[in-house]
Amino acid sequence: MASLASYTTLYVTAIRVDDAVDVRNIAAVRWEGDLGPEESSVADFVAWLDHGDARAYVRRSDGRRGPRIHVDHDGVQRYLRSRSEDDSLPDALLLLPQWHVSKTKKHMSRR
Repeated sequence: MASLASYTTLYVTAIRVDDAVDVRNIAAVRWEGDLGPEESSVADFVAWLDHGDARAYVRRSDGRRGPRIHVDHDGVQRYLRSRSEDDSLPDALLLLPQWHVSKTKKHMSRR
């Protein structure tokens, strides 16, 4: 597992949304680093972006670099957004594949 701190540029490839699909409801992001895909909470990713020269971009489905991701806030919550070339399109983060946490957790019993 790699640390966000060891990177200056990352590409987000998927998001986890815990509620209605909106940038404010993104709970975690999946990103690509040198060691393969990793996952981070939005809080950790926001803290990483707040540190100096960190940059993140949306990785489009065709592999091209998409818009840059930045931290936004509404006075209550800090969240991720991407800058789109066309304001009429939805935020590029919301166009990424999504994964969901299973609501049922399987526990292994000790024998």
